[in-house]
Formats: sequence, C-alpha cells, structure tokens
Amino acid sequence: MATYKIFDAVTLRTFVTRRRKRNKSIRPIVTNLHSVTYGPQPIVDLRNKIVLLWSAKAGSVFAIKWMFKHMGLLEEALAFHPWIHCYRMKVFCVSDRYKAAVEDFFQSPLSYRVIKFVRSPFKRAVSSYVHVLQNAERNSDLVETLVGAEQKFTFSFDQFVGYLGTIDLRNSDVHYRTQTHQLERELSPGSVFLLNLDHSMESLPRLESYLGLPQTDPQQYRISSHHATRSPSAPAQFIGDQLFEFSDRGQASVPDYRSFYNCDLEQRVYHLYAEDFLRYGFSTVINRRDP
Repeated sequence: MATYKIFDAVTLRTFVTRRRKRNKSIRPIVTNLHSVTYGPQPIVDLRNKIVLLWSAKAGSVFAIKWMFKHMGLLEEALAFHPWIHCYRMKVFCVSDRYKAAVEDFFQSPLSYRVIKFVRSPFKRAVSSYVHVLQNAERNSDLVETLVGAEQKFTFSFDQFVGYLGTIDLRNSDVHYRTQTHQLERELSPGSVFLLNLDHSMESLPRLESYLGLPQTDPQQYRISSHHATRSPSAPAQFIGDQLFEFSDRGQASVPDYRSFYNCDLEQRVYHLYAEDFLRYGFSTVINRRDP
C-alpha cells in the first residue's frame, strides 16, 4: 500500500492506492541494474533518501535542476554543460555514487520518499509533437513512417497521434513514452509526492518545507534554451490537422495546446495515455476556458 500525496497550488490532498505485495519483485530487479534504471533513469539521493522520477516533456530540466540543487550538484552540473541532461547522462548516472544509491534504495525502498513531476497528457502530447518536429534527425523511423524518405519534414498533430497508436508507448522514445515509470508498477515505496508541473512554482516550496529540505527559489530552475515559446493568445480554431514545422527552436511560437484538439483527438490521446490519466488524476477532458 503506497500513500500518494498530491501537491497543487491550493492544498495538499492525500489518498491511498491499494497494490498487491511485491516484495518478491525486489530481488530480480536489483540483480539487473538496467531494468532498475531503464528510461528515464531515476535520480536517487542517498543522503536525503529521495528518488526523483521524471518524464521528458514534463518539466524534466526543471525537476532535475531542483534535485541536483538539493544534492549539492547543480553548480558542478551547469559548469560541465548548460544542458543539465548532459551532466546527468555522462557523469552522474555512470558514477559509483549513483549505483550505490540505487542499490540502497532497493535494499530499503520504504525508507525513501519518491517525488514525481507530472503534466497533463493533453499538454505533453503537443509538446512531444513539437519536439519531434524540432529534432527530425533523432526520429528517423518516425519521419520515414509519416512523411517518407527524403521528403519535407512536416506533418500534423493528428498524424502524430495516429503514429503513437501504432507503437508500444511503455517502451518508446522517452519524449512520448507514458509518464508512468516501471518502478511505479513494480514497487510500492512508502510515499509518493506528485507535483503538477502547472503549479510547481507554488507547490515546490511547500514540498521542501514538508520534507525538511532547505528553501530554494524555483525560478532559478526554469531557464532552458530547449523550451519552445508558447503563444500567449487564447485557443483559436482547430489546427490539429494542419502541417507544422517548428524547426527553429529559438523562433518557434507554439499555439495554445487546446487548438490542436477536437473531440476525436481528445479521445484518442486519452486512450493512448489512459494509465497516466488514471494514475495521476488528470481530467480526461480539456477545459476550454482555463490554461
């Protein structure tokens, strides 16, 4: 039985989810470090007894900067490379420190607090779409499927969602894989704190206080050159069937995410990411009035 604590902008709500006992799962997982750290790799802090679970296109840079700050690694990481994932992959996750922390977690999972940053799957699906268009060279299989070889790299959100329906979203590219991590399916740690990315500026200081961590300014974790510019305008007409490029990350202005959806796409994205919707309690319909 794991206790989930959801931090939002207004209040702390607690609920309990029932799970079958899974102690027998710990030993086979521990013997295979790859399965423990498979996509995306958790950040494990042995000193503070915290595990950070994160998802690409759901505030990963923000979350990892915050975690490294409390581990005393943020300055070192940014000096190594401005893109925090570079240090994470090339230095931290291959270190003996990381391996020792992972093993300690699996020896005593109930002694750790798990923190998970989550984002509405509706918003994240649009961010995933934009990311793919901005990184054609990293998505060759998807490119060939949707536009064919040596053709202009542009396709609609509708086409992208159609592609997602043909693959295994539990084991696909991390930028559009389900947010639910395998550890959440396999183990039941003592408590899991969910932070909705939309409310993180207000809820993160409250979480620090709750966990007895030093207070930090969340604004310092927001800056990233990898973020696309979001249009401040209200959602206009449906554009989910239009072709976009978004090739220039610095200049691209992404329309409001709601503009990419009609009723059909809402239903399709819900079914694709049903596990995330249900596990994290996000609304299964888009609110057309609020951001």
